[in-house]
Amino acid sequence: MNSILNEIVAKNRAALELKKREIPLDELAATAADAPERADFAEAFRAPGIHVIAELKKASPSKGMIRETLDVPALAAELKDAGAAALSVLTEPFYFKGGLENLRLASETVSIPLLRKDFIFDPYQILEAKAYGASAVLLIAAMLNAGEFRRLLDFAHQCGLAVLGEAHTESELELAASADLVGVNARDLKTFSTSLERSAELIAKLKGCGKPVVAESAVRTREDILMLQSAGATGFLIGETLMRAADPGAKLKELLQCC
Repeated sequence: MNSILNEIVAKNRAALELKKREIPLDELAATAADAPERADFAEAFRAPGIHVIAELKKASPSKGMIRETLDVPALAAELKDAGAAALSVLTEPFYFKGGLENLRLASETVSIPLLRKDFIFDPYQILEAKAYGASAVLLIAAMLNAGEFRRLLDFAHQCGLAVLGEAHTESELELAASADLVGVNARDLKTFSTSLERSAELIAKLKGCGKPVVAESAVRTREDILMLQSAGATGFLIGETLMRAADPGAKLKELLQCC
């Protein structure tokens, strides 16, 4: 892992150990088992067309504060009404200023599928995702070895959750493609620069994988969507572009006009 990813994971590992003392695993598992079923995440991406995962994100390590006030219920309803196929909810608290409470609020507001967007490394986090209303979790190939990735994938399935596997490089594609959906992130984790051209090249390598392919990061215009669609993407995870907009719903409708 690169240094910033190591730093994020290390801080969240320490925080997770404190959580486990406050809410024992058995107690959390019972809460997760009682959680209502959510809409199928992967199914939302199987029909032809463009499918946007609209991301509720307050901040990021590379861009700092993105949206000062994150009114989760209002944004969730607005983006759902504007045509989002699913929502991604950042729950990482230290670098993205998110939280599980945002996931709960979104789950109480909309019925479309919800992705818990976080740095998942422990089954406990998957139980949290289920308990707070997620339909799916993100697994990042860059921060997990093959054994860890597959164990977490299997556990998510046992909990009734889908998995979006995320790749940043060609070497990560095979592992990410073992998940239910494959995400290709345009961000270089070493430099934090983004390249949609590099994303398009990686997406093209996934043709024939039989899984929905989601383009992640740096999607800003209808032209970006059309270019990535031509490479083979059917889903688009869009966060900063929407969260910086004065009217995120109107911005999403603008982006979907290409469809």
